[in-house]
Amino acid sequence: MPVKIPGLVIAVFLLFSVAAQGDTAVKCSFKTLAACPKIGCSKPNSPLAVTNSQKRTTSSTASPAEITFPDLQDLQDDVGKTFGSGPVVIEGATVSSYHNMKAAPRKIILSGLKAGSGKFSEGDFVELFGFIAATTGDPHPNPGESVNCKLTAGTSSDYHINITPAKNDDETQGVVVEMIPQDAHRKSDAWSIDKLKAIQAHQLPVKIEGRLFFDSEHSPNLTKGAKSGGPRRFSLWEIHPLLSFFVCPSGTCTKTAGWKTLEDWSPSP
Repeated sequence: MPVKIPGLVIAVFLLFSVAAQGDTAVKCSFKTLAACPKIGCSKPNSPLAVTNSQKRTTSSTASPAEITFPDLQDLQDDVGKTFGSGPVVIEGATVSSYHNMKAAPRKIILSGLKAGSGKFSEGDFVELFGFIAATTGDPHPNPGESVNCKLTAGTSSDYHINITPAKNDDETQGVVVEMIPQDAHRKSDAWSIDKLKAIQAHQLPVKIEGRLFFDSEHSPNLTKGAKSGGPRRFSLWEIHPLLSFFVCPSGTCTKTAGWKTLEDWSPSP
């Protein structure tokens, strides 16, 4: 069933959709992924440094909490309400928009948010069931990002994947998840674009696990087929980085049985 975002929340996010992180033009001199620091190419203690660090944090709790697509809508609405009337004051510091959250206020704003399945915070270890979006955009590398020191090789880029709640859904009904190039499965090519495209083509169910992340650099984009306005998705909440990726070869897995890890799965000839 399509996930809908209230018009008021769309308006709020469009109001603050100008990328306000002034350190996106930081000069980057790192030539290899191994040399790229956790904050990538960003100014220390800046909003961008915080998001880059979140994208690279791979620690997790022992077992993931299931999160649903309605939960991700609820979390989107929670942030929309926080900035619904403009800037907010967090412990004496004024935060002009969700784009400009430094570490301390960000942790407060994005913690203990209410959703249908319970409360969630950025950084939680979560699990999501769905399908790779069937339309518009294939899984692909995102070259030249600040988090990876603006390196442009596919092997040095995050893999952008849109996950939807049902088969054959458009990206606008989904959310973004990302595989980072620092992951061992990426380095060995056990997690490959070719595998992801095969899963997409056959619309096989997937189960993904990783850290909950709020992409404060963008705005929701619900325009089908849009070539601008940022990645298409109904919520800015992502799973980034991915720590585990499972595929259901039979197409009829239960929540706990029938899954195969992506690294151990190969497309049929």
